Amino acid sequence: MSMLAGLRVLEVADGLVDLGGRMLAELGADVISVTPDDTERPHAQTLAWHHGKTRIASGTADVATLRRLAADADVLLDDRRRGDGFGLDDIATENPMLVHVVASPFSREGPYAGRPANDLTLMALSGLMTIVGDPGRPPLRLPGEQAYALTGIQAATAALMGLRARRGAGRGQRIDLSAFQSTTLANYREAIMYEWTGRIGHRTGNRLVRGKSGVRQVWPCADGFVTWSMIDNPAMMRSVVKVLDEHGVAGELAAVNWDAILVADEAQETIERWQAIFGAFFARHTKAELGDWSLARGWGLSVISDLDDVRGSEHLAARGLFVDVADDETGAAARLPGPLFRQGAGEDSPQRRLSRPIVADRAHWSKRP
Repeated sequence: MSMLAGLRVLEVADGLVDLGGRMLAELGADVISVTPDDTERPHAQTLAWHHGKTRIASGTADVATLRRLAADADVLLDDRRRGDGFGLDDIATENPMLVHVVASPFSREGPYAGRPANDLTLMALSGLMTIVGDPGRPPLRLPGEQAYALTGIQAATAALMGLRARRGAGRGQRIDLSAFQSTTLANYREAIMYEWTGRIGHRTGNRLVRGKSGVRQVWPCADGFVTWSMIDNPAMMRSVVKVLDEHGVAGELAAVNWDAILVADEAQETIERWQAIFGAFFARHTKAELGDWSLARGWGLSVISDLDDVRGSEHLAARGLFVDVADDETGAAARLPGPLFRQGAGEDSPQRRLSRPIVADRAHWSKRP
């Protein structure tokens, strides 16, 4: 039994809620998505965010269809990136049990209310582009449509919280969601740093700046890259140096008393000298070797997987992450991420209680427009 089996979701999508609906579909919900005819999203991404849903082109939908679907829905994911073109506020009031999640570019009553936005402008306003990239070079945007994805995650979370509240209150509610705030939440570190230090973060490239010095984060190895940093964790530092010492390459690192120093307070030239020793060791070993040492000895090092690593991962294959999806336009099969997780549910489990139907007759919900 899927966690959200029996749950009905109507999604009016335009980027902000698409991934949220996809997440609810993967949890077992029956999702009908009204999608714009003029989307500029790459076809592959559209397929990735919408497979598992019943899709209706917005040009073929009308208010009567949406009213009928909303009357039977448990959740309405309402994307307001281009406004309320269907009069969904009025439609939603006709179903008192509806959890109505309204995702707008900005908060409804804030200073930017009503302004347009896209993924690029949301990323820039969030401050994330201020810190992504190399010093002295233009800001960078993260790959894909990350602002939309972050908003979609919040939309799915809001829907689940609304369903939980509905169980106790016996009625639905409207939940307003700001894409700007959702994206800015991913940049929480900079706000905290400013609050505590007064320092405004800037692009630092492959360097984590703390205290008086900066430490490297991404390292080349024999067959790719790993991520690891020298930090003020004496046990971790001793563990890494011990392996270097076992291979006879620890050099001056073997004499450092990691309990007695703060890496963040060391001079940058000292940091660079120590990092050269670590870097030379990493460069001689594979991702698998370094990853195994990290797991066994608590290094805090992570392997950076490329696309072939992800596709060929035995671990992900055993979990059934990827599924074959037929492309409606070409008929070709594509392998895309599938279930978020799998979980059994008994008759009286929280999952079953969460997904109890609110409408006994689902006949016309099942009729795809």
